[in-house]
Amino acid sequence: MKVALFDFDGTLYPYETFNVLIDHLKHHPRYKTNYGRFVRKFAPIYFAYKMKIVKKSKMQNKAMEYYLLSFKNNTRSEIESFFKEVASDMIDDLRAPLVGKMRQLKQDNYYIMLISGAFIPLLEAVFEGFDIDCIVGSEIKYKGDKLDYRSRFERVYADRKIDIIRQHFADKQIDWKNSEAYSDSHTDLKMLELVGRPVAVKPDDRLKAIAARNQWQIHTD
Repeated sequence: MKVALFDFDGTLYPYETFNVLIDHLKHHPRYKTNYGRFVRKFAPIYFAYKMKIVKKSKMQNKAMEYYLLSFKNNTRSEIESFFKEVASDMIDDLRAPLVGKMRQLKQDNYYIMLISGAFIPLLEAVFEGFDIDCIVGSEIKYKGDKLDYRSRFERVYADRKIDIIRQHFADKQIDWKNSEAYSDSHTDLKMLELVGRPVAVKPDDRLKAIAARNQWQIHTD
């Protein structure tokens, strides 16, 4: 079996998802009060990051965690409806050539995995109707009908992606040499190295240098 691994932020979607989420929360007529709760909680971590006391990865993890916590008083249906609203504004900005490539690979019997740090309900809403075999993202946990704010939040990022990929395909025979992977960031380097056909999509400087050195395909808009 051949697989095709796709990142989302900066790859299938050309912008930073979290910035879009923040903008929606800030201006939403119903949930803009959530934005205030998010800012009050997140501000100390952000300032610590700007002062180089906190690493970027920790700051990003906390940003997503505190974003979810701003919905502490909302129901599951309200949260999922909000993400669907955001998704509806993102769909038209997907990179059409990559979406076409994904569909072609599916027709060619590749197993398609979308693996991203974005929230799962957002990813599922963006790709509703797409024939994707597996969507992996950062999980939102609930207790009954409300957010389980006491559970540990885990962002799917960097090496965690590799762990998930290996676990998912552990009992399957994978033709890694003829498999493909798509990402824009050097943080996905291990994922790209896992396959025989890595593609750097509008890569950051570090990944661009690695891709050029290894003669990987580089996709530019």
